[in-house]
Amino acid sequence: MKILVTGGAGFIGSYIVKHLLDNNHNVKILDIKEPKIRHKNLEFVKKSILDDIKKDIMGSDAVFHFAALLGVDNSDKKPLETMKINLEGSVNVFKSAIDAGVKNMIYSSSSEVYGEPRELPIKEDSVKGPVSTYGVSKLAAEIYAKAYNQEFGTDIRIVRFFNVYGPGQESNWVVPIFLNKALRNEPITVFGNGNQTRCFTYVEDVAEGVLTVFEKGKSGEAYNIGNNQPTTILELAQIAKEMTKSKSEIIKLGFGKETRLKEREIEYRIPDISKMKALGWQPKVMIKDGVKRILESMKN
Repeated sequence: MKILVTGGAGFIGSYIVKHLLDNNHNVKILDIKEPKIRHKNLEFVKKSILDDIKKDIMGSDAVFHFAALLGVDNSDKKPLETMKINLEGSVNVFKSAIDAGVKNMIYSSSSEVYGEPRELPIKEDSVKGPVSTYGVSKLAAEIYAKAYNQEFGTDIRIVRFFNVYGPGQESNWVVPIFLNKALRNEPITVFGNGNQTRCFTYVEDVAEGVLTVFEKGKSGEAYNIGNNQPTTILELAQIAKEMTKSKSEIIKLGFGKETRLKEREIEYRIPDISKMKALGWQPKVMIKDGVKRILESMKN
């Protein structure tokens, strides 16, 4: 198949592209930065998702929309730009695909759409209450996707990721932050008591999950793609220290305006992945193994 991937040069997008190529698909990356991957079945178009992209989509069998302005901290600093790229850009991708005659799409959303959960584990139909601009932008684009499915008969499937990590991730995310601090024997900082709970999902598992949704998922459905092994932030700091044989001190910082607002901190983020398991997917890489793989890739 011919598949266009927006944001295909990014962290998650590049793993998706590699898996698509490994599965003998022809891939076109649409991104503002050039991909590191080179392949005979890979084409690159340097464009923003805010540009006129209808002609670039034409002839594709499907669109995987992964381009976004990422991160809660980033979106707090650039709220209007976040909404423009993540909402207006997504609507442009959906509309352009419809105009180009492409109805099959995957939209990459986020567990941020849930906010502080009302139930654990979090199901796909759990109440949504994002507490960040980033979460709001992702949820708003989801609502557009569902509206287009209803109005135009598109099949936009939504994948919601839970704390993705792995080799090649930018250094401003929690796993690389902790590992880099540990490798330099610098203090590792956690906020509050460090009991905030996450389910860190290895990027290769995520890529396999996305392809599973594409191949076996139900039309227009949303799917949680996450690990089901809860890890506290304090435990993550201890794992980073242990696996690097670091002398780093783990320091607990209180919440506040100079550190992090408690109102913005989500305590528990644990996904229900029964829908993904029903498709035959489940995570294979647990956090210690994932950290080990990152450290090995850093050596190489």
